[in-house]
Amino acid sequence: MIFSHNGYQDMKCNPRNFLISLTILLLMGCTGGTLQEGAAKTTVWVTLDDDPVEAAAVVFTPASQGRSASGMTDENGRCEMGTSNYGDGVFPGVYQVTVSKSIDDPDSVAEVSEEYDGRGIPPSAKQIYLVPKKYISPTTSGLTVTVQEGKENKVELELHSK
Repeated sequence: MIFSHNGYQDMKCNPRNFLISLTILLLMGCTGGTLQEGAAKTTVWVTLDDDPVEAAAVVFTPASQGRSASGMTDENGRCEMGTSNYGDGVFPGVYQVTVSKSIDDPDSVAEVSEEYDGRGIPPSAKQIYLVPKKYISPTTSGLTVTVQEGKENKVELELHSK
């Protein structure tokens, strides 16, 4: 922590860690199970080379317009998708899908120089992608899903490392 001239603490955080923390907070505070009006229950299973992927972030981005949805996989590669809260469903439509899981490279240290004034994106450690990097972008993932109204949608995302 760095103390500024006014006595308040300046906390500099990695934007990726901020997004992960925000997602976890949203998921922790939610009870799940209660669908939003008009949303469809949507369960996703993620595998990489036939093995379940635990702790992967799954995001549905509307292909045209609408609201995105997200979820975090459990030890079986399963997650309940939610639009506002964990498991509250996904609105019908076509979605581009991303899956991401990465860790900080232990051999890479994010050094904050004295010239960094807290504006913009702070330096961060290099990432090791545990799910191939192509799956983190809707334009390169090649994954699309159609969520249908009035039914339980079950989605299997079979990812490949090669």
